[in-house]
Amino acid sequence: MTTADVRLFAYRQGPWRGRLDEFGRVGDSIPTTANVPPAAARGPRGVPLPTGTFGLLTRTPYPRTPALPSVPAEDRLGHLLVTALGLQRREPSNRFNDHRTVASVRSKFPVHTFVLAPDGSFSYLDLYRHALVALPGTVTADSDLAVLLPAPGDVTVMLAARFTDLPTQYGVLRCSLSLLEQGFALRSLHVAADLLDVRVRLRLDGEETSAAGRLLAGTGPGAWSPPLVITVEGAGTMRESELLSGAADGDVQQHAEDDAQLIEDSQHASVREAGEVTAPLMRLSCVPAAPVRGIPDLPARNPGPAQLSWGQALWNRTAGRVPAELTGFSGRPATLGEDCLNDMLAWLCQPAPSSLLAEVGGRVRTTVALQRLAGLATGRYTLVEGRLELEEAAPGLMQKLQDSFGYVLTPFQDCGLRHTNATWVFSANVDAILDEFGPTGWALLQMWCGWASHGLTSAAAAHGLFARPARAFGEFGLQHVLGLPREQMPVFTVTCGRSRFVEPMLDLRT
Repeated sequence: MTTADVRLFAYRQGPWRGRLDEFGRVGDSIPTTANVPPAAARGPRGVPLPTGTFGLLTRTPYPRTPALPSVPAEDRLGHLLVTALGLQRREPSNRFNDHRTVASVRSKFPVHTFVLAPDGSFSYLDLYRHALVALPGTVTADSDLAVLLPAPGDVTVMLAARFTDLPTQYGVLRCSLSLLEQGFALRSLHVAADLLDVRVRLRLDGEETSAAGRLLAGTGPGAWSPPLVITVEGAGTMRESELLSGAADGDVQQHAEDDAQLIEDSQHASVREAGEVTAPLMRLSCVPAAPVRGIPDLPARNPGPAQLSWGQALWNRTAGRVPAELTGFSGRPATLGEDCLNDMLAWLCQPAPSSLLAEVGGRVRTTVALQRLAGLATGRYTLVEGRLELEEAAPGLMQKLQDSFGYVLTPFQDCGLRHTNATWVFSANVDAILDEFGPTGWALLQMWCGWASHGLTSAAAAHGLFARPARAFGEFGLQHVLGLPREQMPVFTVTCGRSRFVEPMLDLRT
């Protein structure tokens, strides 16, 4: 696609979305390919993931790092993947389960994880089998995929979104939401690396992205985004593959139905277009990124019987809850201190990996509407060099934001935005970004928003708050409420506050 084509797509999935009526009503019964492993990843062999990750995380207070510095070398990668992407819980009243370390639309989790070892062996992270499932074939040093091979002691991790895992009715949003969730997963992987005291290096060069795309194409039917290729340095040695319990290749009929749906959904116009819009990422030319931290430098908290652990901080991440008979999210008024705001700003401002991704993020304008936070006046603020500057004091701003939000308050749907403490809005001059960075600019913008948003959700979780990442807004309406310049179009939002609804939940951590 040319820059002009991507520009048209960016407006169709953004401010023109409501007028073009390309976003259908999504029902709970709509089938997707979510949680379906690739066809090649249903075999009987693999490497079981270690257990005890949660127990190790509970022994280290937040925000101290590293939290898991002395695990056996052969278990290091497994603990890292479980920490970054693992299962957390099942919520009885939630229509969309299960929940993991990262947020996801309707718990569909379109981002899948693949691992390449130095010996060329290739595997797929299957959280429900709690294993890295062996994939057939190996990558050799004389193949066209050799650029992906890691050095001894390292591994290559590939994060790729499968567009068909999101409901068909999402239409043009399938692309942007998948890219945003790649950003979530990228940040979470960096956080986990900090906790295990290893380094990760993002490799955005198109040659490596293209090679990873070809490698994933060999795993069976499915339409994948260009993978994010990441080197985990010092990941340790991997255990030998073994026969796994509960092999996934037994239900032949179910697998045939899954593959048929993967083939059919991959031909949908929205999926083909998503592939075309993201294809320019495979033509980027850039050097591997210097390792960066996912966790900012934060002051130690006061010790005590209620000391927050990393295990609890990761567990706390939620996008909000309501009772079973409702949809949406609830909220209740709460007054929060300066420490909460400082944590949010620190997590938000942590630089993204890759100078290119960081440069795109530097073009993003961050606006926050806040109330009952750090003693600041209720109103609209702009982030300038790591600090907030008041743009307008507006006591009724949160109610106006709720009125412009995509969730309407009804007897059957809750919307607690008016009670929340902060709604962060990322906006950008999309035309200027495309002019400067070419056709890859829009996709990189989505991934940067995902990186920053996961940082905000992590900060909110550490203070017992929900953080709801959302595209559920009308761009023009939100632009007007926040007084944004005409060229600044809202791209993504994260709303943080205290939930009004709590309930016992099923713990799925290992």
